[in-house]
Amino acid sequence: MHTSTVKPREFTGRHMLVIVIGFFSVVLFANVVMAYLASSTWSGLIVSNGYVASQSFNADHARARAQEAAGWNVELSHNAGALAIVFAGRDAAPLSGLIVSGQLRRPTTERDDVRLVFLEGRSGTYEAPARLAAGVWEVEVDTTGYRQTFRFVVKP
Repeated sequence: MHTSTVKPREFTGRHMLVIVIGFFSVVLFANVVMAYLASSTWSGLIVSNGYVASQSFNADHARARAQEAAGWNVELSHNAGALAIVFAGRDAAPLSGLIVSGQLRRPTTERDDVRLVFLEGRSGTYEAPARLAAGVWEVEVDTTGYRQTFRFVVKP
Protein backbone atom coordinates (compact mmCIF):
# COMPACT_ATOMS: atom_id res chain seq x y z
CA MET A 1 0.00 0.00 0.00
CA HIS A 2 1.29 3.34 -0.98
CA THR A 3 0.77 6.23 1.40
CA SER A 4 1.12 9.73 0.25
CA THR A 5 1.75 12.53 2.53
CA VAL A 6 0.16 15.83 1.72
CA LYS A 7 2.15 18.73 2.95
CA PRO A 8 0.02 21.33 4.67
CA ARG A 9 -0.02 24.63 2.82
CA GLU A 10 1.93 27.35 4.49
CA PHE A 11 0.41 30.69 5.37
CA THR A 12 2.65 33.15 3.60
CA GLY A 13 3.00 36.88 3.36
CA ARG A 14 1.19 36.72 0.03
CA HIS A 15 -1.90 35.26 1.76
CA MET A 16 -1.81 38.01 4.37
CA LEU A 17 -1.48 40.66 1.66
CA VAL A 18 -4.56 39.33 -0.17
CA ILE A 19 -6.59 39.30 3.06
CA VAL A 20 -5.58 42.88 4.01
CA ILE A 21 -6.22 44.23 0.50
CA GLY A 22 -9.61 42.44 0.38
CA PHE A 23 -10.64 43.79 3.79
CA PHE A 24 -9.76 47.40 3.03
CA SER A 25 -11.35 47.13 -0.43
CA VAL A 26 -14.66 46.15 1.18
CA VAL A 27 -14.39 49.00 3.72
CA LEU A 28 -13.52 51.53 1.00
CA PHE A 29 -16.38 50.34 -1.22
CA ALA A 30 -18.87 50.64 1.66
CA ASN A 31 -17.65 54.16 2.46
CA VAL A 32 -17.95 55.28 -1.16
CA VAL A 33 -21.50 53.89 -1.41
CA MET A 34 -22.55 55.56 1.87
CA ALA A 35 -20.99 58.89 0.87
CA TYR A 36 -22.78 58.79 -2.48
CA LEU A 37 -26.14 57.97 -0.88
CA ALA A 38 -25.70 60.69 1.74
CA SER A 39 -24.81 63.40 -0.75
CA SER A 40 -27.47 62.45 -3.30
CA THR A 41 -30.45 62.33 -0.92
CA TRP A 42 -30.11 65.49 1.17
CA SER A 43 -28.44 68.76 0.40
CA GLY A 44 -27.71 69.48 4.05
CA LEU A 45 -29.07 73.00 3.56
CA ILE A 46 -31.43 74.06 6.31
CA VAL A 47 -31.44 77.79 5.57
CA SER A 48 -29.86 79.51 2.60
CA ASN A 49 -28.05 82.07 4.75
CA GLY A 50 -27.44 81.27 8.41
CA TYR A 51 -26.41 84.80 9.32
CA VAL A 52 -29.59 86.33 7.90
CA ALA A 53 -31.70 83.65 9.60
CA SER A 54 -30.03 84.37 12.93
CA GLN A 55 -31.01 88.04 12.73
CA SER A 56 -34.69 87.16 13.26
CA PHE A 57 -34.06 85.01 16.34
CA ASN A 58 -35.39 87.57 18.85
CA ALA A 59 -38.52 88.25 16.78
CA ASP A 60 -39.11 84.50 16.31
CA HIS A 61 -38.67 83.91 20.04
CA ALA A 62 -41.11 86.72 20.92
CA ARG A 63 -43.67 85.33 18.46
CA ALA A 64 -43.31 81.85 20.00
CA ARG A 65 -43.88 83.24 23.51
CA ALA A 66 -46.96 85.17 22.36
CA GLN A 67 -48.25 82.04 20.63
CA GLU A 68 -47.79 80.03 23.80
CA ALA A 69 -49.54 82.71 25.87
CA ALA A 70 -52.55 82.64 23.51
CA GLY A 71 -53.17 79.04 24.60
CA TRP A 72 -54.42 77.67 21.30
CA ASN A 73 -54.93 73.93 20.98
CA VAL A 74 -53.99 72.68 17.54
CA GLU A 75 -54.28 69.10 16.31
CA LEU A 76 -53.18 67.68 12.97
CA SER A 77 -54.60 64.55 11.39
CA HIS A 78 -54.00 62.96 8.01
CA ASN A 79 -55.16 60.32 5.62
CA ALA A 80 -53.89 59.30 2.18
CA GLY A 81 -55.59 62.25 0.45
CA ALA A 82 -55.75 65.17 2.89
CA LEU A 83 -54.43 66.93 5.96
CA ALA A 84 -56.82 68.35 8.55
CA ILE A 85 -55.99 70.84 11.29
CA VAL A 86 -58.33 71.68 14.15
CA PHE A 87 -57.81 75.04 15.89
CA ALA A 88 -59.39 75.67 19.28
CA GLY A 89 -58.90 78.45 21.80
CA ARG A 90 -57.89 78.12 25.42
CA ASP A 91 -61.56 77.49 26.27
CA ALA A 92 -61.78 74.66 23.64
CA ALA A 93 -64.06 76.80 21.44
CA PRO A 94 -63.32 76.34 17.71
CA LEU A 95 -61.38 79.16 16.03
CA SER A 96 -63.14 80.12 12.79
CA GLY A 97 -62.26 82.53 10.03
CA LEU A 98 -58.51 81.91 10.02
CA ILE A 99 -56.43 82.04 6.86
CA VAL A 100 -54.25 78.95 7.13
CA SER A 101 -51.40 77.99 4.81
CA GLY A 102 -48.73 75.38 5.06
CA GLN A 103 -45.66 73.80 3.57
CA LEU A 104 -45.67 70.02 3.25
CA ARG A 105 -42.26 68.41 2.88
CA ARG A 106 -40.09 65.41 3.50
CA PRO A 107 -37.37 66.04 6.09
CA THR A 108 -34.60 64.70 3.85
CA THR A 109 -35.37 65.96 0.36
CA GLU A 110 -36.96 68.87 -1.44
CA ARG A 111 -38.46 66.75 -4.24
CA ASP A 112 -41.86 66.32 -2.57
CA ASP A 113 -42.29 69.87 -1.18
CA VAL A 114 -45.80 71.24 -1.71
CA ARG A 115 -47.36 74.55 -0.72
CA LEU A 116 -50.76 74.01 0.94
CA VAL A 117 -53.80 76.23 1.32
CA PHE A 118 -56.19 75.04 4.00
CA LEU A 119 -59.90 75.72 3.60
CA GLU A 120 -62.30 75.79 6.52
CA GLY A 121 -64.83 72.99 6.57
CA ARG A 122 -66.52 72.55 9.91
CA SER A 123 -66.04 75.36 12.39
CA GLY A 124 -62.38 75.42 13.42
CA THR A 125 -61.38 72.55 11.10
CA TYR A 126 -59.21 73.38 8.10
CA GLU A 127 -58.38 70.88 5.35
CA ALA A 128 -55.95 70.77 2.44
CA PRO A 129 -55.66 68.07 -0.21
CA ALA A 130 -52.33 66.27 -0.03
CA ARG A 131 -51.05 63.05 -1.55
CA LEU A 132 -49.10 61.31 1.16
CA ALA A 133 -46.92 58.35 0.31
CA ALA A 134 -45.59 56.15 3.09
CA GLY A 135 -42.77 57.62 5.15
CA VAL A 136 -41.87 60.60 7.31
CA TRP A 137 -43.45 64.00 6.55
CA GLU A 138 -43.39 67.49 8.01
CA VAL A 139 -45.98 70.19 7.61
CA GLU A 140 -45.31 73.76 8.71
CA VAL A 141 -48.63 75.45 9.47
CA ASP A 142 -48.87 79.23 9.39
CA THR A 143 -51.72 81.57 10.25
CA THR A 144 -51.99 84.96 11.89
CA GLY A 145 -50.40 84.64 15.32
CA TYR A 146 -49.56 80.97 14.99
CA ARG A 147 -46.81 78.88 13.37
CA GLN A 148 -45.92 75.30 14.14
CA THR A 149 -44.18 72.40 12.44
CA PHE A 150 -45.71 68.94 12.82
CA ARG A 151 -43.77 65.78 12.00
CA PHE A 152 -45.68 62.58 11.35
CA VAL A 153 -45.31 59.16 9.77
CA VAL A 154 -47.56 57.72 7.09
CA LYS A 155 -47.53 53.94 7.35
CA PRO A 156 -47.72 51.79 4.21
